[in-house]
Amino acid sequence: MLNRCLHGSAMGWESRVRYAAGKARDDLGSGAVLVRPDGVVAWAGERHPDREAFERAAVQWFGSPGA
Repeated sequence: MLNRCLHGSAMGWESRVRYAAGKARDDLGSGAVLVRPDGVVAWAGERHPDREAFERAAVQWFGSPGA
């Protein structure tokens, strides 16, 4: 089963962030990543990502949720 623990948080930015869940081709230990539009990783979470840390990074790079 795929971990969708950040799905609800990501929906706050649904007009600016595309949420995708799936298995990684090469498991590098990250459970989730937030990638900026220029391809740079803005945030990476462990197997059980910290929702608050994700939301802080999303605000920093994509503004307030729902804006």
